[in-house]
Order: sequence, then structure tokens, then C-alpha cells
Amino acid sequence: MKTFSRLGAIILCVICISLCPLSAQERIWKYTLGRDLNSKPSAYWENISKPGTSICFTGTLIGANGEISGTSVPSALQTIAKENGTRWFPLITFRSVDTGKKVLRSPQLRKTLVRNLGLFLEDHSFYSGIHLDFEGLGPEYSIHYKELLLELQPALKKKGKLLTLAVFPKEEFNPELSGFHSGIYRENLADEIVLMAYDLHSPKTSPGPVTEFGWAKRNMDLLLKTYKPEQIWLGLPLYGYYWKKDIKKPKLLTQTSDKNFVIQHGKEKEGIYLIRTEIGEGSLILDLKLWEEYAKNIKLKGLAFWRLGF
Repeated sequence: MKTFSRLGAIILCVICISLCPLSAQERIWKYTLGRDLNSKPSAYWENISKPGTSICFTGTLIGANGEISGTSVPSALQTIAKENGTRWFPLITFRSVDTGKKVLRSPQLRKTLVRNLGLFLEDHSFYSGIHLDFEGLGPEYSIHYKELLLELQPALKKKGKLLTLAVFPKEEFNPELSGFHSGIYRENLADEIVLMAYDLHSPKTSPGPVTEFGWAKRNMDLLLKTYKPEQIWLGLPLYGYYWKKDIKKPKLLTQTSDKNFVIQHGKEKEGIYLIRTEIGEGSLILDLKLWEEYAKNIKLKGLAFWRLGF
């Protein structure tokens, strides 16, 4: 009887673990700067490399002829990732906006780029796939971006690699920026999507919160018309801004350096602290509970954060 009880307890424990989904906290996408791959100690990467974590690093560029160049992950970090079940993705962007325009509008250069990305992943088989973050291109290039993705996703799938994309919000966002990503909202063109739900207000806009829960939710609802929840990451900012009166350029706020200031002068409202003082206003996320519950309730892939170090 004791043997059966122990066995039953073990089986019950295994069942509970298998049925319990990863929390939004455990499913995290973390952006980091490519320069940190070599400058941060191994202990730093050990600490953030957890099962269910995806790390996406900057520094990989597309050149004018569709060539790929940039940062590589050191072998020590690859070992840490394999031991901890962490996925790694290079964030890939064009070397310049003009380069992006040239490559996207040329069918031949798009094909060259697809081929080069495939070869790039063969040379870097450690990566789980790629993450495209194309910004600054106008709505007129949206059709060419769609054509690229329609070629690229099947090519990567044959290699067992994932195509992931960073996507601007569609609602209440600069249409000259968001229009480029319009095709992504209309057709399922990637394996995973990071909705960049930040910079609702920024140094380029009037003062206001860097994100809002209702705004993020409205844009998520649009993506969910095309993509399954488990394909989507909700991208949140680990930074904010503080505008002093009569000073156009705001101060950058981060959780690392400005937490006490925000707690002292801010008030939490729907997942973000809104700051009001006699000399200015701003915002910063400090408590993730509302965002985590939302992601969990609608079964999103998880939360994504721009960026490590903030």
C-alpha cells in the first residue's frame, strides 16, 4: 500500500506539472544588444537563460546586395543556452533605409536575400530561427515585404527554422511607420510575431504614456484576427519618458535607474505608472501583474521586453 501511495503521488505530481502551463513570466522574449554578448560575464547569461526564454540580439545586418553580416553568439553562451533550453534569434535589419528599399523592390535581390538567409542559418545552426525588424520604410513597400515573407517562410521551414517578426501597432500609431507592416495584419506570414506595444508617446510626439493597456489590447485584437494566440508575443517597454515643462526632449526613464523617482511621483493606472509633478509628466512600467494576467488569460506566447539592461 505504501509503494502504491508513493507511486500514485509521483504520477500525480508528473500529471500536475505536465498540465500546468508555463506562466507568462516563464515564457519571456528578451531583446539585448549585440555588444553585450561579449561584454557581459557568463554568470549574467546563466541568470537570464531559463527554459521558455528566447533571447534576441541586435547586430546582424542586410547589405545592399542581400548579403548578411554581423554579430555571432560566443561558443560559451551557446553552451549555456543548450544546457538551459534557451532559444536564440539574431535580430536582422537593413544596413540603412535606402538599402531596404533597394532590396525589397527588386525580385532578384529578394531571392538572393532568401538564399543568403538560408545559408546564414546553415552556418549558424545554433539559432532557432531569425527575427526581422524592418523599420522606417513607407507603406508603399508593404507589398514587397509580403512578397519576401511568402518566399522566406517556406524556405526556413524546410530547414526546421522559425521566421519571427517585430510588428508596429496598427491603431493610433504613425501610419507612415505602421503602414509598412499592414500586410502582416492581413495574412499569416510568420511563425511568431512580437507586437511592439510601445512608443505610443516618444521624443517624436507630444508628452504622454509610452504605452497603454487599452491601446495594446486593441492592437492585439487586430493581430488575433489573423494569428493564433500562441504565435504572438506582447512587446512591452522597460523604459519610459519624463517631459519637463518647456523642455522639448524628454529624459529616458528605466526601471534600473528611476524606480524610486517613479514610485514617489507616480500613480499606477492599468499596468503603468503615470507621473505628474509640478514641473513635468511621464510614465514607466514597474508592475507587470496586469500584463502577465492578460497574456495568460488569452493564451499568448508570452511577454517580450525591450530591452535587457533597462
